[in-house]
Amino acid sequence: MSTLLQSARAISHTLLALHQGEITDDILLNVIEKASAINIVDGQTLDKQELFEILRADFSIGKGAITELYDKDVTPWLNDEKANINFELWNRYKLYMAENDPSFPVNDLDDFTDKILDKCINPKDNNSWDRRGMVVGHVQSGKTSNYVGLINKATDAGYKVIIVIAGTISSLRRQTQERIDSGYIGRNSSAFINNKGENKIIGVGKYKVNTEIYSLTSSYYKNNDEGDFSQSIANRLNIPIGKNPVVFVIKKNKSILENLIDWFAKDVNAKNIDGSPKLFNVPVLVIDDEADAASVNASKSIEDIKTINRLIRTLLNLFNQNTFIGYTATPYANLFIAQEYNDELKTVVKNKEYKIGEDLFPRDFIINIKAPTNYFGAAKVFGFENPNGEEKEPLDIFREINDFDPPFFKTINKSNKDDLPEYLPSSLEKAIKSFFLTCAIRRLRGHENKHNSMLVHVALLVKWIDRVAYLVNGKTKEFANAINSEDEGILEELRVLYQTDFVPTTDNILDNLDYKDIRIKQHSWEEIKKELKKAASKIDVRAVHGTRSTTNLEYHNIEEIAYARYEQGLSVIAVGGSRLSRGITLEGLSISYYLRTTKMYDSLMQMGRWFGYRPGYVDLCRLYTTEQIFEWFNHITMATEEMRNDFDEMTTSHQRPKDFRLKVRNHHGLMTITSLAKLNFSKNIEISFSGTNPQTYQLLKTKKAIENNYKALNDLISAIGFPKMQNRQVTREKIRYLFYPNQDISPICDFIDTFKIEQPSINNATLSEYIKIQSKNLNINEWSICIISNTDDKVFIDYAGNTPLKERQEKENIVTYDLHFNGEKITLGCSVRNQPKISRASDYYLIAKNQIDDLKDRQVDLVTNGLKSNKEIKEQRAIEKKGLLLIYALDERGTPNVNNGIPIIGYSLHFPKIENELKTSYTTTIFDGFDEEPQDDDDSPNNDNE
Repeated sequence: MSTLLQSARAISHTLLALHQGEITDDILLNVIEKASAINIVDGQTLDKQELFEILRADFSIGKGAITELYDKDVTPWLNDEKANINFELWNRYKLYMAENDPSFPVNDLDDFTDKILDKCINPKDNNSWDRRGMVVGHVQSGKTSNYVGLINKATDAGYKVIIVIAGTISSLRRQTQERIDSGYIGRNSSAFINNKGENKIIGVGKYKVNTEIYSLTSSYYKNNDEGDFSQSIANRLNIPIGKNPVVFVIKKNKSILENLIDWFAKDVNAKNIDGSPKLFNVPVLVIDDEADAASVNASKSIEDIKTINRLIRTLLNLFNQNTFIGYTATPYANLFIAQEYNDELKTVVKNKEYKIGEDLFPRDFIINIKAPTNYFGAAKVFGFENPNGEEKEPLDIFREINDFDPPFFKTINKSNKDDLPEYLPSSLEKAIKSFFLTCAIRRLRGHENKHNSMLVHVALLVKWIDRVAYLVNGKTKEFANAINSEDEGILEELRVLYQTDFVPTTDNILDNLDYKDIRIKQHSWEEIKKELKKAASKIDVRAVHGTRSTTNLEYHNIEEIAYARYEQGLSVIAVGGSRLSRGITLEGLSISYYLRTTKMYDSLMQMGRWFGYRPGYVDLCRLYTTEQIFEWFNHITMATEEMRNDFDEMTTSHQRPKDFRLKVRNHHGLMTITSLAKLNFSKNIEISFSGTNPQTYQLLKTKKAIENNYKALNDLISAIGFPKMQNRQVTREKIRYLFYPNQDISPICDFIDTFKIEQPSINNATLSEYIKIQSKNLNINEWSICIISNTDDKVFIDYAGNTPLKERQEKENIVTYDLHFNGEKITLGCSVRNQPKISRASDYYLIAKNQIDDLKDRQVDLVTNGLKSNKEIKEQRAIEKKGLLLIYALDERGTPNVNNGIPIIGYSLHFPKIENELKTSYTTTIFDGFDEEPQDDDDSPNNDNE
């Protein structure tokens, strides 16, 4: 950090110390203006943007938070012990992170890692112990920084062996090893192991400490992953276990795990207990990165154990003092792990018998790391309504691919896999041009030395990856050469793309971002044009697959993507398959081009690579994919967010990990995540809707379905009539609510049963069955129905789907419809739910923010109303034990290409939280096009790990 920036930071801290009350982004900007008015260093200009980012981290503005569930036997120890621990490793990691990136929220990391370490067992405890935990983060949200911080603190506290199980892919293991080298060990492990103890200082190594850490693995790579664990190398190094801290970064691989188990079992201090080798008083911390991949035992019986699961359990059971923490962003599978296990179950590794031990269920603690405000995740891509009822528009970054077949096939199978593509679809050419523009604009924003990445994922077969990389490279070179020679054609194409795509998107993001990012702004085309040549000259195309010999390849640039080697920043277009979707972290990822290629669930959860931190360039990010992938991703992330919210609710009532396990097992969101059917516990799931709000956010647009659902509303009126005058709430002399308190459940169930919908999280029969079961057991005191009417005279119809907020005007006449009963007619107004541009090409009417109702309507039946947040409404609904069906008639102009002259009906159900509910059984079904036969994949790193 420059002297100028350090001085400005100190002045800002002094000014902020005088501030009373909460420090916000606006307060920071005010203070920065005051600091910059002082001429600190003659002739030097202060970088206000960088100072803003540093101060934001210093004062933890918009920080994430931790919520935790833990077992009653987990007792805090860290606070009492802190005075006895010399946190030298943690302190140097903190210094290194702050120097490396002054805007990194190191104070938050300090808090979070304290909370996680406190849930581990104190390594100074001389008894035998084992602890099982899980940390749930968001995809691409700084998980590695978190566990490297934890490892430093754990070693300071007294843990002697650290084992990081870093996924199933060699490149990911090496990338993790490099992070451990720089953030924990402080020297290049490869140089130390292969060059007779060469002490090549890197990262934290420049800060002197007394603790010497040894790694028995390295990032060395020649033909394969030679740096992974090897008994011969470990024996040559001859580092005693239990004295100095020792670290292993290994792949989730059968032979590697077997070798490691065998090596520990041969240690001079290992004892034979009940026929099994055991190491005593060597506290071990095992971190399972990507804990949902390959570690979960997906067998039907607890006696039948999958290889990787069996070996990790055996490894843990070797130590009489062990802590296991699984890190994941997709915890469902881990929560389906059986808690029961056979204590006598044994396995044989290298001719020795071992007890397998307990399964990996996180029985002791689960920690949920809530993302900070500047995390670019599902809520920002799809739009959302937060617990206080504030609504956010979706960010306009999705671009539909509908021109890929040909040259890329919808399904690559035996009959067409040899028909390699001859050209690229125009959507991929446009994505490449977008990447050129992004790299140029980031240079204008002070990111000329930052990494830029583009992901291209269209197939799983190596020969397809190879051909696509060859074609992408050809097109990239063609564009770069044209830019370099100032070809008018390419410059005009880029100008038009900038004006029609980038300018409106930046406006949309500036309107809808819920945090301050002062680097994001509009630029003139002339400014961008000046940066294009430099940006284009740095772009490199890499093929990412497991084939190391180039003999049979068309495209030979298969060099590993090692960002650390590029101090001036690497701009890379990575073309790959399985190894990209669950492999390396793509730094500075802005453009993703993703086609459907494999089982939907597996790829969808990992397509969260789109998510992450995008400081200064979130408006430049683009997601090119098919409408179907986008819709499914929406469903799955909705279910994930709901489960996270349930978790947070449970933490306030101090529930246990096993309670959350039960909650997840009964969560109606599992109807969306159908792949959990593969976990064998769940062909028949017991579903709970207690305290939930199932609603129709994906409506059918066919005339037949719209007419059917309108008829369902009219049939309901025929059954229940019109309400009494006192239950016809009027606003501006128009009916706002037709309210029906204390209704029989039969017409409610009939309405739900006849409603036509193709939304994964809504299963008519399951919902109506659940309502009937709760009614029979008197779990819900009263059901009400409310038909909502719009009382406005004029409405805003967003025909474009992304009209800026300041330009939205209510100038269209409201559309009305009539209901009839016993000779009386009631005229009601249609509600407007505009479909965002992001999904307007869909066959479905997808409602913005996946939310059909609003905060006021949700409490219409409650005695205590006027509540300000969803949390308060849910609590009050639980007290009053009331269920509510809200029905909306939507204006068909809110979605394109519908013109039937009748409203589109949707509904929202609100269930109270039920203490002793009876669950309803739900048989999982595989949705069309969701879990189809997997396509051939000859490049999967998992093939040998079953």
